[in-house]
Amino acid sequence: MHLGIVVSDLDGTLLDSRHQLSPANRSALLELGRRGVVRVVATGRTLFSALRVLSEDFPIDFLVCSSGAAICRWPSRELLKAEHMSAPAALRLAGVLGARGLDFMLHHAVPDNHRCLFHRTTSSNSDFERRLALYASHMRPFNMEQITGPMCQAVVIQPPPGPGCYPALLRELAEFSVLRATSPFDGASTWIEVFPTGVCKSAAARWLQREQAAAGSLSLAVGNDYNDVDLLDWADLGCVVGNAPAELCARYHRVATHDASGFSEAVQLALAHG
Repeated sequence: MHLGIVVSDLDGTLLDSRHQLSPANRSALLELGRRGVVRVVATGRTLFSALRVLSEDFPIDFLVCSSGAAICRWPSRELLKAEHMSAPAALRLAGVLGARGLDFMLHHAVPDNHRCLFHRTTSSNSDFERRLALYASHMRPFNMEQITGPMCQAVVIQPPPGPGCYPALLRELAEFSVLRATSPFDGASTWIEVFPTGVCKSAAARWLQREQAAAGSLSLAVGNDYNDVDLLDWADLGCVVGNAPAELCARYHRVATHDASGFSEAVQLALAHG
């Protein structure tokens, strides 16, 4: 059997700490292309945000945005698949988060899901304020009356330490897909992302494997954080870069850090395995 699809997280995995693609990682992606392997980036970023760090010649075939809520062909940006929650579901979700006194952002539907409604409860959530400032021109204060159509997701931001209310929300929001991630800003706050049921990186990867990869071929996934766990579990070979949390490094095959081109090491392993 041969390698048919490679799916990698972006920030902290494929890109280094300067948000650059190393020569070694670029060479690995180009080699995969020459071998006819389907190359996928699966990121928590929206398409709007991903375009800040991905050039048109970035050597991939597909881009999975918002942790699986959208799948685009690359570099055309053709939207192949998008998921959303209904307005009534979004209202129920906002009610639960508001009742818990959480700071959250509710994103509009794809492809406008860089636009958000924000709900602020506390005044000491620096990571939340940082995200507000970064996307200030796309943020509006939360108002129930503004939810008149489908929405993409909610993002709850909680200061460190630990997973915050993630375990409780996982139980309380059983009709949604609830994912945990570490903040890409301070590297310590917890982001809890709430999507329509079934949305996750592995679901998008599974769909692309079925639609684009050779039948019966092997899969590689490379990640660095908790929101990559379902993706790593899906793949025939799941690798984490050395800068991943210790518990993930103990659970999956560990390669070099993102600053030492760990992705290229994972590709070499997968090609040898295949």
